[in-house]
Amino acid sequence: MCYNANAIYAGVSLTQRSSVARGAAIMVVSVILAKVLGVLYVVPLTRLIGPIGLGIYQNGYSLYTILLTLGAAGFPTAMGKLISERLARRQYAEVDQIFRVTLKTIGLLAVIFALITWFGAPIYSYLVAVKDAAGSEAALVWSIRALAPAVLIVPFLSALRGYMQGFQRMDWSGYSQTIEQIFRVVAMIVGAAIAIHWFRAGTTSSIAAGAAAATFGAFVGAVAGLIFLSFVTVRLRITLAAQRSRQRSKHSDKEIRRMLLAVALPICAGALVVPISNLADSLTVQNFLMIFAHESLTQAERSFGILSRQAFTLIQLPLAFSLAIGSSILPAIASASAVGNQREVERTVMNTFRSMFFITLPLASAFFILAKPIDILLFNSTSGAPIIESISFMGIFSGLEQISTFMLQGIGKLYRPVRNLFLGVFVKVIFNLILIPHLHIMGAALATSIGYLFSSTLNVLAVKKYGRVQFSVFGLAIPMLGPTLLALGLMWLLKTGMERSLGLTMQAHHILEAGIITFVVLFAASAFYLVTSIRFRVVSSQELSRLPAVGGRLARLANKIRPVNPGQSTHIE
Repeated sequence: MCYNANAIYAGVSLTQRSSVARGAAIMVVSVILAKVLGVLYVVPLTRLIGPIGLGIYQNGYSLYTILLTLGAAGFPTAMGKLISERLARRQYAEVDQIFRVTLKTIGLLAVIFALITWFGAPIYSYLVAVKDAAGSEAALVWSIRALAPAVLIVPFLSALRGYMQGFQRMDWSGYSQTIEQIFRVVAMIVGAAIAIHWFRAGTTSSIAAGAAAATFGAFVGAVAGLIFLSFVTVRLRITLAAQRSRQRSKHSDKEIRRMLLAVALPICAGALVVPISNLADSLTVQNFLMIFAHESLTQAERSFGILSRQAFTLIQLPLAFSLAIGSSILPAIASASAVGNQREVERTVMNTFRSMFFITLPLASAFFILAKPIDILLFNSTSGAPIIESISFMGIFSGLEQISTFMLQGIGKLYRPVRNLFLGVFVKVIFNLILIPHLHIMGAALATSIGYLFSSTLNVLAVKKYGRVQFSVFGLAIPMLGPTLLALGLMWLLKTGMERSLGLTMQAHHILEAGIITFVVLFAASAFYLVTSIRFRVVSSQELSRLPAVGGRLARLANKIRPVNPGQSTHIE
């Protein structure tokens, strides 16, 4: 695509304004694809390194995400905001200065955190399993050190995405995310397979080596994404070269750095919540299992792997839709709030909650009913089924939390959801301590659900208060409960009937049987839920059209099932 420097106006990139909407759509699809790939890779990885290897992998990744968030989380958004403002004023010299200062700042942080990752690995491995520090160090240290190159590279990739964001070229950022995730997943699977074969499959050393090879995939994916975005960035900078050569910045590098930090710090604080939550699990779950439940290190790693990389990964799948919905409503709420359009704020808030419940309620029911066949189909095991059942409805709470966080950010309350999320993490840790001694790993699963319930409740109350919107969460969810309960009953009948009539035993290694039950029940229940919701006017074609990726097709289907008469009211005003 050819760029025209004269096309930089009003904060819009070197393309026409219509490309902004196209870029946003590509970004949404890329986020959903990345989330789906993030679920699918667990399946082959589980076959290679097992739940124990997944526990090792997750422990290393928890530290990695903390350091990466500290080093890079807020800078892309901060740089994008500052650059878009300068482009609107045609201050091209400052655009270049912001880019250079950001790269220098991120580069320094990347080196520091990469060194911490490498040399701090033994200390962290000790903290993860105090009761068996030697065993933990032997299993975990190289998985952590394999992430050090990624800690060095990913911040630069994030910076280039921020640069693209400033030009509102979200399509290139979306493409880079897809490329990064594909290369990461392939490198993880291939690397783990090679390591397992090299160190003799089934041995403790082979599992640790496989986990380390899997974590190294983050570096491979980051390099692929960085190479792609580097070419695009060079083209943009060449286009701007003539304009910036005739200008001089009015600010020093120190002043630019202060501007960056003023925007980046609150964003970084918010982004730290989920990594800190994962780190809290890494530092408490295994230790509590070993100390209070008297499990060995291997048993604790296995239990933690099932919880973190099998059950949690599945349950978090609805967040792909919540993230896509939330990223689209944030600017809508911000715009309506800025001009004082309270009616639009209320309409957006309530319709968004309805859309979230429409997706998450049936998904949670499906995980609850089909936990065992899904566990067999994906992981060739039944050990994770009870955990999946126990946290199946956690996806509703986590989706509610995420959606309400976007709403609060749109209203302008950046720190309130951060505070609420940290309080939720604190509650989760407390319940880890209370429940794990009695319920073992199931206690950790329930503690996470309680933590999400607590923080999402605080977020919703904050939306009501600061958004000045009066609504009932239960009132918005109740219309979906009827079709959801009917679909849940249908799933149970189909699952039970197929097991009995076909003589299916639903044991590990019966993958074909599990696949038949899972796909037949999901297909039948999904069609039933959708048709029932439309027939009983629980959801309208306009609401369906707002759903990411599939909204247009579902809306057309709704119009065929129940055509909207002229003047007929819907849930969308």
